[in-house]
Amino acid sequence: MEVVTEILESNLVSAIIALIGVIISLKWSTGETTKRMEQALKVYESELNRKVYVSSKRADMEFEVFQSLSKNCGEILQLMQRLYPDKLSTFQINYAEKPDLNELALKIRDLEIGINNSRAFISSEIISLYSELLKNAETFFVDADKHNLCWDDSKEDHIKKTELRDVAYQSRKSFEQNWINVSEQVKKYLRGAE
Repeated sequence: MEVVTEILESNLVSAIIALIGVIISLKWSTGETTKRMEQALKVYESELNRKVYVSSKRADMEFEVFQSLSKNCGEILQLMQRLYPDKLSTFQINYAEKPDLNELALKIRDLEIGINNSRAFISSEIISLYSELLKNAETFFVDADKHNLCWDDSKEDHIKKTELRDVAYQSRKSFEQNWINVSEQVKKYLRGAE
């Protein structure tokens, strides 16, 4: 019986020692795996934060570009409306105090510069919409210049000047409508980028 008790005690001690060894090695290997997983998670998290930061900066830059272009378009439209306001007779328009066409030309140039400077930051589809808007503004400028240069000495000249005024007014309305369309497209683009 002593021999059996000795064997059992030695096996029990051996089993306890083995069990302690297994627990220690399990804890050690789990700790190493956990450390490696935590390091990988930190790397992934920092990479994700960097991408979110870059994406956020790009969105901020696009917003600033669109805001600047929109401001230029608004200033151009305001000058157009002052040159050819709604609900005034041709006589009132021909002899009303108006802004100088040079001021409009400078605003159109600012829009062109803004479009060219933003080509790297916004999609070519949106650039083409703004380029079309720029063409509308330039057409209005030419039509308004023709109207201003036309003399009003005879009845025929007066009729011609009235027709030129109507052409310039339609160019203004076209710019206004196209600007509304461009603004809607920009809103859709920005919502899609969110």
